[in-house]
Amino acid sequence: MTTSTSGTQLAVLSQSGCTVSFFDLATGERTHLIDVLPEGHELCFDPDRRMLYASHTYSNGYYLVHEAKGHQISVIDVDTHEIADVIDIGPEHAPHAMHLDTATGTLFVSVEEGPAGPGGILALDPKTGQITARFSAEAPVPHSAALTPDGRKAYTANKQTPYVSVIDTASGETRRIAVPGSEGIAVSPDGTRVFVATPTIFAEGAHTIEVIDTATDEIVHSIPLTAAAGPVHVTSDGKLLVGQWGTTDPTVWGSFDSTGEPRSRGGSLAIFDANSYQPLGEVPIDLGPINVTATADAATAFVANLQSGTVTVADLHTYEVITTLVVDRGEHLSPDRTIPNQGAHGLALIPPAPVAKPARG
Repeated sequence: MTTSTSGTQLAVLSQSGCTVSFFDLATGERTHLIDVLPEGHELCFDPDRRMLYASHTYSNGYYLVHEAKGHQISVIDVDTHEIADVIDIGPEHAPHAMHLDTATGTLFVSVEEGPAGPGGILALDPKTGQITARFSAEAPVPHSAALTPDGRKAYTANKQTPYVSVIDTASGETRRIAVPGSEGIAVSPDGTRVFVATPTIFAEGAHTIEVIDTATDEIVHSIPLTAAAGPVHVTSDGKLLVGQWGTTDPTVWGSFDSTGEPRSRGGSLAIFDANSYQPLGEVPIDLGPINVTATADAATAFVANLQSGTVTVADLHTYEVITTLVVDRGEHLSPDRTIPNQGAHGLALIPPAPVAKPARG
């Protein structure tokens, strides 16, 4: 497998497999596999501490069908591939999206509504595990979230709630941008625009990417899609990556045949110019794209396919599949037994450890 990331690891969190897999991107081989708590959702890499944070949203099940909500964030040493700590955020619960403000070392974590208040964003000191601030999203289930590069604004996509929440992290003020439900959300590298997939993947009808101007917090453009969209990502060179589920019919994507396999067909990674909004190409992927990221040089994309338990690795120059990585889906069934196994979810690219320079005599 050829990529531009020699020495880089890809970490993949399996939701029902309850594992984190580490792949060597120079060879495509899985080098380490560690067990983690159930129903892990997102990963976030801390380059200064060389720690990987994993959010555990539920104790069993998935969005809309689950038992108790999780309240833990696992801390994993990416060089020893061992769990260094587990942060308990209770009574906050259902942590999901995570973003690190590298300037301050603050970890921002989205949480669902619960005993501590409405759904919102926590500011967490990952060194101590202490919550330093809490911001309300004024929504019950904020899931995906995005942080501007300066850390001054957080945006949350709130599933079926008909607005995106905008949180001023200095004042704590929350505003709303009307959308018909939302899934994935991402901020452009320069912090001027937010891209949000609307409505939810459950919804019928037209699906779009709404473009929000962060200066005014108003929608300035709408990009039409051919299918329901989940994750979004903006690359360093200005490509908008959108994981499409392959259908807009919720009765298809959410149903399974007699063997327990999904009836929905494979999806696609749709690629747009993030400035002109023009389509650039598509890459075929597997079932249920739930996360997407790309290398720092924007040469390679990675799509986590939840229902297939795979990661599609795609070339962003030729728009072709390079390879497909397989992770464990496990036996951690949903409470209603309708979803057999939820596989690849969270993704994180981990660069090699810096080489220490020898001391001068």
